Amino acid sequence: MRLSAALPVVLALVGMYLVGCTPKITEEQLERLRELRAAERQLNQDIARKEAEKGRLQGELASRQRELQQCQSQQQFVREKLATWPNSWPDYTPAPPAPQEQPGVEIKTQKKPR
Repeated sequence: MRLSAALPVVLALVGMYLVGCTPKITEEQLERLRELRAAERQLNQDIARKEAEKGRLQGELASRQRELQQCQSQQQFVREKLATWPNSWPDYTPAPPAPQEQPGVEIKTQKKPR
């Protein structure tokens, strides 16, 4: 029983010893901690800004890639038609040429002025 009564007293003394010996933060350490936290905030803002810029650039890149793909498909279409020239469009039948007048002599009569 003596041991169980002394146990809380011993625990209290050990606890006070540990709390009393705990090192405290110095002013220099506190100032350094503030500087590091300010740097962390600035870096987080920089990261957010760069991520927004990255998203904008990825959108622009996707737009340019779509434009490139469209140009390539148009270029391929033209190449295919050039390969089958002059019969590129077999379902197209041009209109017959307009009849041209044969060169000849034309006689014009005019009334003489009086």
